[in-house]
Amino acid sequence: MVRSMTGFGRGVTTTGNVQLTVEMRSVNHRFLEIQTKFPKEWLEAEVFAKKFISQAISRGKIDVMVYVKDLENIEQSIAINWSLIEAYRKAKEQLASKVPLEEKWTMQELLSLEQALVQEKPQMTATDVLQAVEKAMSQAIDQLVQMREREGKELHDVVVQYKEQLMEQVQQIRAFSPLAVERYRTRLTERVAEVANGTLLDDRLLAEVAIFAERVDISEELDRLESHFQQLAETLLENVSIGRKLDFLMQEIHREINTIGSKNQSTEAAVAVVQAKTILEKMREQVQNIE
Repeated sequence: MVRSMTGFGRGVTTTGNVQLTVEMRSVNHRFLEIQTKFPKEWLEAEVFAKKFISQAISRGKIDVMVYVKDLENIEQSIAINWSLIEAYRKAKEQLASKVPLEEKWTMQELLSLEQALVQEKPQMTATDVLQAVEKAMSQAIDQLVQMREREGKELHDVVVQYKEQLMEQVQQIRAFSPLAVERYRTRLTERVAEVANGTLLDDRLLAEVAIFAERVDISEELDRLESHFQQLAETLLENVSIGRKLDFLMQEIHREINTIGSKNQSTEAAVAVVQAKTILEKMREQVQNIE
């Protein structure tokens, strides 16, 4: 199945007193690259997420964003940082020994001490975090893969269409390529006739034509192109990541068409070669989007 490398997925779940949202975006990339943005204390979950994604996706640059939101009904409490307040008291006494200060502290002073009062809320266990990440991540991956598959169907149809067009041009090349040999024979016959005063040197003429035919023969290249087209059709039906294989086939097809262009001596076939290169370039652009 053909998959695109671009897509978006989103997963949401709640656990305990928090809501966890995972958003994933993917774009084209030669290999699989995963960039994540997790809360800094969730290192284990971040490592888990990367392995989890790599099991479902083979290629593409994946950006993963994780958002954690406290639910409105969360129970919170305030803890008093006694050790910090005691440290502030000692510091105040030291200052008082040097600088005249009032000894009594007001409530406002105590509340204004930085980190003297600590807001506490229930903390998620490592197991809770992993379970929540897995659930939200699964939803996001499913959506991402579905979008990549929808776009992949469109890519499949476009690539098949270009393949058919390319095969038509190759058939044109196959049909017109013998004309070059016939025209060379005619030109050579005319020149020999002029030089030899009408006496044709049949053996020498046939040898020259045979050498020319061998030099411009493209039957092997055409046969290899037919093989590449068959491999292309089979690859498009595979249920694994096929992007790299398709890219390799594009390179091989391009190589054969270039060789044909350098050997070809037929004007008609040359037109078909140019058309084939144009179509192939369009096909390669589409293949770059396939996982």
